[in-house]
Amino acid sequence: MKIKLNLAILLSTASLLLLPNIDLFASELTQKKSKLELIEEDLENSRKDVLSSRQYSLNKDFSSEQLDVVIRPYQLSAEQSPDWWSEKQSYDMSFLLVKALNNYPGLNVSLEKTWEERILEKENLLINKKESLNNDKKIIVTPFLEDFKFQVLNPKKRGIGLVVISLSSKTCINETFLSTRYAFDLPSDSNIFIEDIESKQLLVKKKSGSSLNANLFFVSAGGGKFKAPEKPVKEVVYNSVVDSAEGLYCALTNKGDCLKYYQEREYQFPTVEKKRKKKKDKSC
Repeated sequence: MKIKLNLAILLSTASLLLLPNIDLFASELTQKKSKLELIEEDLENSRKDVLSSRQYSLNKDFSSEQLDVVIRPYQLSAEQSPDWWSEKQSYDMSFLLVKALNNYPGLNVSLEKTWEERILEKENLLINKKESLNNDKKIIVTPFLEDFKFQVLNPKKRGIGLVVISLSSKTCINETFLSTRYAFDLPSDSNIFIEDIESKQLLVKKKSGSSLNANLFFVSAGGGKFKAPEKPVKEVVYNSVVDSAEGLYCALTNKGDCLKYYQEREYQFPTVEKKRKKKKDKSC
């Protein structure tokens, strides 16, 4: 009886020692799952913002065999590299594009190479390489980041002037522009031609504020500075990826009305401000 009791105590103690490791492992899995869930939620929000007002109807029925599509890392072809750009970002954006394309049926989408594989490759540690991309049935998509621009426009002021006090309001505006392009490498035996897909996304953010100024003999005192809205890099990237994914799907599956929209649509571009002799207001 005593031996059984001691054995039970030992097993209980051992299980308690193991629990922290099990909990930690479970926590790591939860964190990874949550990160992917957040990505899916952000992609869905961008779909609502970018795709919900489209006039064409998109039939997602796909009866033929699945298309094998390989996404390469984004290539930088812009004249100037954005301050947020890096080699890892090129892989992260491709990962987002794969996730966005997974929303459409009939496509078997994969990455040419993950960021982790790229790191191992740099360290000459990559042993088990993926099968060759020369598979005749695969369609390879090469994305290009062609332009990025962020600018804060000259703030617009409105004021009500009194003898002693004046009330002024100001609107700070910034524009974020991202242009991408997608080229196709089709199977050697393919008899179809697919034009490059383009996406140009312009985000305009506004922020307003007001201040009181004391006017003493036409010299103002007081007031305050207004910060411009934050640079929305994440938002413009997600919008661009969602827009591009739909265009790629329409091109790959030859969806007529949708494809026509992508070929004929007109884009919005950043504002080109006229040069002013007056000193710029740098409070935004």
